[in-house]
Amino acid sequence: MSASAPTVAPLRPEATAVDVARPIFVCGVGRSGTSLLQAMLAAHPEIALPPETHLFRRYVAAHGTRRRVTHGTVDSFLRTLAGDADLARAGIPSESLVAGEHDGEIDPARVYRRLLERWAQGEGKPRVGDKDPRILDMLSDLATAFPSGLVVHIVRDPRAVVHSRMNAAWSKDRPWWSHAIVAEEQLRRGRRLGRACFGERYLEVRYEELLARPREVLETICAHVDVPFDAAMLDFGGSARRLVSDDEVSWKKETFGPLLTDNDAKWRGELEPQQVAFIEAVCVEAFDGVGYERLGAAPGPVRGACLAAVRASGRAAYAVRRWREARR
Repeated sequence: MSASAPTVAPLRPEATAVDVARPIFVCGVGRSGTSLLQAMLAAHPEIALPPETHLFRRYVAAHGTRRRVTHGTVDSFLRTLAGDADLARAGIPSESLVAGEHDGEIDPARVYRRLLERWAQGEGKPRVGDKDPRILDMLSDLATAFPSGLVVHIVRDPRAVVHSRMNAAWSKDRPWWSHAIVAEEQLRRGRRLGRACFGERYLEVRYEELLARPREVLETICAHVDVPFDAAMLDFGGSARRLVSDDEVSWKKETFGPLLTDNDAKWRGELEPQQVAFIEAVCVEAFDGVGYERLGAAPGPVRGACLAAVRASGRAAYAVRRWREARR
């Protein structure tokens, strides 16, 4: 099965008025169901979500890049955008995104808002959002850029997350244990920042509940983002095909539907017992915070101290990674 690169519809003469003040942001640890939720929301007749462009992450939240863009020239930024393969998925001319910007005074957040507005107008929809799992790390920047924005954080059993990342094309070559450490740090950071920066505008949903009771969970999300529930959200295959590019099909084809209600049982037969034990010990936020149930007992004091050191090392390594990314 394949999917062609998404294209944006041309603007109509009477461009739709888009609420760019309250975008809907979908985030979560990678392989937690963000693509599925993106497709479901995009199937709503009032909500538009573009393909995953990473524009906010790269040019608005990444401090080093943001500084270079802000103080650079429009021509240099245009060249950067023209060479951005992820942005190309949206099919929106870069010239329209930087229209009105001036050399040395470029506002990347304003450019990003134009992207969201242009996409929603092309879809003829009044509400807009975006999906990027890594926005989870940047919720404070997101709250600054969009003080009325809404966040939907989808959470998944870390054992299933690690199992999925061990098999996805983009992550399967990394050490399996590193996925558990990254999942713990991202979930912990995302939950803390989400609540602190967005308050009541932050919502958590569980992937497992979305599979088991899709209508009920989607009704909750619709109430959170202030749109009426529409049954079209349950028929999300068409929107998924528009949002998934050819190079993503190998790890996103499950979003084409139908819902795989047994999708979270795979890890039980394929992870080794020692892998399960490690994940249950390291991913404290998911088990002690969110409430997922461990198969084994919590580690004792000595082993717990060793695992705390592992988590602290992972946290430090992840902080260094984010520091490097911010200065690219």
